Amino acid sequence: MVFYIAVFLVLIGLGITEAMTKNKKVVFISGSLLGLMAGLRHYTGYDFTSYEQYFDEVHSFSQLFDGSIRLEPGYLFLVALFRTLGFNYYTFVLFFSFISLILLTIFLYKYVNYPSFVMVYYYARYFLARDMGQVRASLVAIIVLFAIPYIQKKEPLKFLGIIFLASMIHYSAVLFIGIYILHYFMQEINFKKAFFLMALAISMGFVIQNPSLFINLIPEGYRNYFTSPSHASGSWLEYPILWMQIMIFTGAVYFIRKDQSSEKGWYNILATAYLIAILALLATGRLETVGGRVSTLFATTEILLVPYLFQNITTYKMINIIGFVGFSTVVFILIFIISGMYNQYIPYQTIF
Repeated sequence: MVFYIAVFLVLIGLGITEAMTKNKKVVFISGSLLGLMAGLRHYTGYDFTSYEQYFDEVHSFSQLFDGSIRLEPGYLFLVALFRTLGFNYYTFVLFFSFISLILLTIFLYKYVNYPSFVMVYYYARYFLARDMGQVRASLVAIIVLFAIPYIQKKEPLKFLGIIFLASMIHYSAVLFIGIYILHYFMQEINFKKAFFLMALAISMGFVIQNPSLFINLIPEGYRNYFTSPSHASGSWLEYPILWMQIMIFTGAVYFIRKDQSSEKGWYNILATAYLIAILALLATGRLETVGGRVSTLFATTEILLVPYLFQNITTYKMINIIGFVGFSTVVFILIFIISGMYNQYIPYQTIF
């Protein structure tokens, strides 16, 4: 536990250093730290053993075409490449983790004013649950971020190109097209439109809790997610994260509506993406696994909206930073410690 808290404090220190020196390159230290942390883990976190089993089952590139392993072709290609070159699973984990964190670091450096502080929130909110566990989902959630600027630039082919690339790692990336569609019809987001869509999503949430109405339309390999009590007994409207997301969304939209800067359009698109994350949780009812996996792809924009929210709360930069760090700390404590997630991560073990 002390190890994870220490990393969190180091990231805060790097964020403060960046703010004081106004040197955005500090974020590359933050990204490298998290890349090493995720890449050097050994039987720590979710899905480590299941991905190791997949890795061991791949022996040649021919398995890309024979259907013997049910994995996306891009991910399967990388595994086959590493196996062919003679690298072991632990080298692959290190490579995959660094690719994810390098891409995130590059994105934040390019599009965010204080990227090291965003990395603090990313660590508290997503890093431990995704980069330390859900390997493919983590990388895809980062890749699709690069598609967002092309929504603002109205360049659909480039947008779709990035989505296609991400879908080769995890098919869920295709769902990200929903942002382009929703933004096209909504344009400027407001509370009236958002709460109307939330009401529709809640109505759908009631319907979807009766899987007998549609189970025959679901591929057999995925039906367990709709019928098994372990996947279909979520808290739904009582889920604390859902209400936290609604509050963040409400605050962000409030400031976006008042924003007169050139960044308004950018944050309008981010809020649209975040709205889809909320709608996914509402529309899937108690199907917590389905809702969570769809929502998390869009909810990554939270790491950009929360800093935006806090930078607009007051005109005093120091107060805003203190508020942001305090909120990030609360999120870290709630998600990692109080929820009991830490039990999957202690002790932190490395391959050495």
